Amino acid sequence: MNESNYLNRDEANDRYRSIDFLVGSVGFLLAFGIPAIPILTAWLGVASNDANIANIVAFLPLAIAYIVVPVVETIFPYAIAPVPTNLSSRAGWQTYYRVLPLLSILAQITMLYAAITYWNSGILNLWGSTGYLLSTGIFSGMCAINIGHELIHRPQKFDRLIGGLLLSTVGFGTFKIVHLKIHHRYVGTPLDFATAKRGQSIYSFWWQSFKGNVCESIACERDRLTKSGQSFWHNELLLWYGITLFWLCLAISLGGWSGGIFFVLHCLIAIMKLEWTNYLQHYGMTRNLDESGEYEPVKAHHAWSSGLFIHDLALLNLLRHSDHHLYPHRPYHALRYDDRAPHYPYNYSIMYFLSLVPPLFQKVVHPYLED
Repeated sequence: MNESNYLNRDEANDRYRSIDFLVGSVGFLLAFGIPAIPILTAWLGVASNDANIANIVAFLPLAIAYIVVPVVETIFPYAIAPVPTNLSSRAGWQTYYRVLPLLSILAQITMLYAAITYWNSGILNLWGSTGYLLSTGIFSGMCAINIGHELIHRPQKFDRLIGGLLLSTVGFGTFKIVHLKIHHRYVGTPLDFATAKRGQSIYSFWWQSFKGNVCESIACERDRLTKSGQSFWHNELLLWYGITLFWLCLAISLGGWSGGIFFVLHCLIAIMKLEWTNYLQHYGMTRNLDESGEYEPVKAHHAWSSGLFIHDLALLNLLRHSDHHLYPHRPYHALRYDDRAPHYPYNYSIMYFLSLVPPLFQKVVHPYLED
C-alpha cells in the first residue's frame, strides 16, 4: 500500500471518529426527551379535545419506553462509541458536558408543572389518570434520579447542590447520602442494601431498599454530626426533605389536594423505578472475602452492564454500570462499555418485566451468573 492510500485511510478514520464524537456528544441532548414526552402527552391530550383519545394518549410514555425503545434497540443493537479524550477534553466541550445535566432541573420542574395541571384537568378517567401517573413517575425517576445521580458524584459544590435539588423533586434525599457512603463502598456485599442477593425477588428487594435508604441515611448523618460536633439542625436530610415539602406545597397550590396526592404518588413510583434498576444492575453479584478478611476490590464483573444507543444517550450512560463502579468519578460521557462485565440476554426494558415473575427471571438469569 502506497503512502497516499495510508493517508486516505487515516482521513477516513478521522472522519468516522468525528461523526462518532458528534453523535456521542450532541446525542446526549436526548436526555431532555425524557421530561419532554410527558409534557408532549399532556399537550396532545388537551389538543385532541376528545376524552377517549386523551385517555389512550396517557399511556404514550409507557408505550415509548417499553415497546418502541426495546424494538428499535433489538433491530439496531449498537452502543455509542466512546468520546475521544483529545476531543472531549477541549474547554468548550467540557463546559457543554458539565452544563447539560445542570439544565435538567428546569426540565424536571416544567414536566411536573405540566403533569399536575393535566392530571387535574378533568379530561382523564380512572384508567387514563393511572396511566399518566405511572408515566410521569417512571419518567421523573429517569430524569431526576438518574441525572441527580450523575451530579452528586461531581467535585463541584454547585453541581452536587443541583443534584440534591433534582432528588428532592421525587422525595429521594436519602439517596444523596447512602449512594455515596454505603452503596459504592459496600456494593456486592451483605452490607449494601442496594445489592440484590441471588434468588431474591424484586418485591423483597423493594422493601429492603426502602428500609435501607431510611435507616442507613439517618445513621450516616448521625455519625457525621457526632464526629463533626454539629447540632441536629445541620442534618442534610432536613435540607432535602424541607425542599421536598416545598415542592409538595407548590403541587397543592397548583392542583389542590389532588395535586398533592399526585406529587406524593409520583415520588413513590420514581423511587421504585430507580430501585428496580438497582435490582437489575447488581442482582446476584458478590465480592469475596480475601485471606485478611477484607472484601476484594470492586471489579468489572460486580455489576451488570449494557451498551445500547438510546439508553446510552437518554440515560447518560447509566447502564455502563460496571465502569461507573470501577471509576465512580468518571463523567458520564467518558464511561466505557466493558466487555468483561456481565450482560443480560435481553435489553433492560424486557428484563424489567421478566423480574416481575421471579421464577422466570431466575431461570433466564442464573445460567449467566454461573458463567
